[in-house]
Amino acid sequence: DCEAGRLGQQLKLILQMGMVIEHISGKKALKVCRIAGQYGKPRSKPTEIGEDGKEIMSFKGDNINGFDTKDRKWDPERLLLGYWHSAATLNFLRSYAGSGDHSPLQSIEVSDLKSSEHYGTYSEDAQAILGKPLTSESLEFFTSHEAMQLDLEEALTRSSGGKFYNLS
Repeated sequence: DCEAGRLGQQLKLILQMGMVIEHISGKKALKVCRIAGQYGKPRSKPTEIGEDGKEIMSFKGDNINGFDTKDRKWDPERLLLGYWHSAATLNFLRSYAGSGDHSPLQSIEVSDLKSSEHYGTYSEDAQAILGKPLTSESLEFFTSHEAMQLDLEEALTRSSGGKFYNLS
């Protein structure tokens, strides 16, 4: 998942979607990406039955164990590797959004929509977005995740001002 081309395309899509929403609604769009650390998978049961009929640990995601049945034991090293990938991804995304020529973001391709009766409107909207100035707000994004591994993430919960925050 931690690959520059894919991450750049995902961020470009999120930022373009924000530009389209702002253009059409006339309101600011808050862009939140579920990116940079989605390596955990929630499971309803801690174990499952393997192909050989034996009970094995459930696959809980690359942050915890491997998909192959021989890799189902929880491995704390995987958490460290997941943290490293998440940090590297966030560093890349911040750098990508904070530097370089971002004018291609405004070039929203609508040619695949030619068969739509609304193609003219889509094309006009894309041209209008192309004519708007890029601002630091249009390049702003946030990341988040659902804390799907609470049994492992609760150790990262901290109290601040009478409220609790999970810092995973």
